[in-house]
Amino acid sequence: MAVEELLVIDVEAEEPGSGLEFFVTGCSGFIGTHLVTRLLDSGHTVTGYDLVQPAYHHENFDFVQGDILDLERLRASVVKPDGIFHLAAQTKVPNSTRDPSYDFQVNARGTFNVLSCASGATFVYASTSTVYGTAVTPTPEGHVMRPVSFYGASKAAGELYCSAFNGIFGLPTTALRLYNVYGPGNAKGVMYDLIRKLQRDDSHLEILGTGLQKKDYVYIDDAIDAFLLAYDRGVPGEAYNIGSGSAITVNEIAKLICQMMDLHPDVRYTGGKSWEGDIESTQADISYFTSFGWRPRIDIESGMRQLYNWMQTQL
Repeated sequence: MAVEELLVIDVEAEEPGSGLEFFVTGCSGFIGTHLVTRLLDSGHTVTGYDLVQPAYHHENFDFVQGDILDLERLRASVVKPDGIFHLAAQTKVPNSTRDPSYDFQVNARGTFNVLSCASGATFVYASTSTVYGTAVTPTPEGHVMRPVSFYGASKAAGELYCSAFNGIFGLPTTALRLYNVYGPGNAKGVMYDLIRKLQRDDSHLEILGTGLQKKDYVYIDDAIDAFLLAYDRGVPGEAYNIGSGSAITVNEIAKLICQMMDLHPDVRYTGGKSWEGDIESTQADISYFTSFGWRPRIDIESGMRQLYNWMQTQL
């Protein structure tokens, strides 16, 4: 099939057919919750694996409470699924700086453990754009991985183990280099942080750094579309950028939030870097994955409104 034909494929039609069995690590997290819900709604059976009990229940969902560092429990829990979505991770750059050893154990060794239990199942790994470090933008997948944080390094190690398991054992692995995923259920990140500050005190707003940090953000529903398409059509051994393909500054995000909330706060800046290891400019080249028919469909204003509405009801 030609690339031109692939570009017009409807993502919904490319989701896995019903009746498959999936194993999802990190099932109780932000992305994991959305992914499991979509899989169950599509008629699949899911076994979720996490340290924390998820809030949802479904007749086709089984939960195993466990740590991905517990190899024996993992092996007993992974019973020949059709696919594995590996989302469990230590996900915060500042935490990786405070405790790089724990970050390595969870993200590198933990990924190795899950790969060791895959038994031929199609394996989709949630990686991150931070594997690139400071990179040219838009950043293509062929760009050298040169992480500047322990988090980026440990996730890059996970990617390399995926590649090795594919090369040596023929395990069909695919890595998704996620940019900043946001939306309802995500209680972290710059959008959540700014909205939460204004909910507490709408007279002023403190912005970390200079406000000129410019990054790529992708809405959660678009990210879930990417996970499902990667399972269905991803090329084994490959990695794909998953972002919006555009970038927006923190100042622009703050302006949109203030307009949405009809507020006019006094804005203050901390100056310097937001935190050690922060990448101040990111933008994905998404042309590789869009050749499979995927397109980000939710613009930043609509997505931010959905996040805000969720925060209004939950907080």
